Amino acid sequence: MLRKIGYVRISKEESQDPASQIKLMQDLGILIDDIFIDMASGAVPPLKRPQYKKMIDCISKGDITELVVSEFSRIGRTVNESLMEVLSIQQRKILITSLSEHEKMINTFPVDAQPILISMMMYAASLERKHISERTKWGMENAKAKGTRSGKPIGRPTVSIDFDAIKKLVEEKNLKEAQAIRVLGIKPRTFYAAKKHAKQEGDTK
Repeated sequence: MLRKIGYVRISKEESQDPASQIKLMQDLGILIDDIFIDMASGAVPPLKRPQYKKMIDCISKGDITELVVSEFSRIGRTVNESLMEVLSIQQRKILITSLSEHEKMINTFPVDAQPILISMMMYAASLERKHISERTKWGMENAKAKGTRSGKPIGRPTVSIDFDAIKKLVEEKNLKEAQAIRVLGIKPRTFYAAKKHAKQEGDTK
């Protein structure tokens, strides 16, 4: 059966949360089992990342029509490496799209024109990430100096608690518990209250 898959790379050093990206991919109709998530430094080559390699193996089976990524520049260690991976995937007749708003327009251009556009946008994105990192660091230092915290989790509508689904995300997708409940659209307060109640009732560990 033809289907589309997703790939997300997050950096432990940057304390990134993949939950929002996973939710966007699910909204596009991608099954959670078809979303490959690597928690790896940008210094690790793509094919040295377990989930990226698994994703490429999945593409090689021939039943994939589209690959959705968080950003083109998150694929490789450098702009050039990311571009080479994108071109390699495109040569397999796979449509590759980005969740990034400013990168979505690339697919409206002819395939022959896409590589130069992708390289330009990836370069701009890499510069912007550096700027954001600097601004975040300054903001956190300022907040720390004032004795405040940088922020808090964003809640989602209340839903029934599926502890098995949460456990599966934690174990198979390498997510933290807090990230898993965000993917499932559960408010932290609702989840932890239910977890506490379940422990008292002996329904979960």
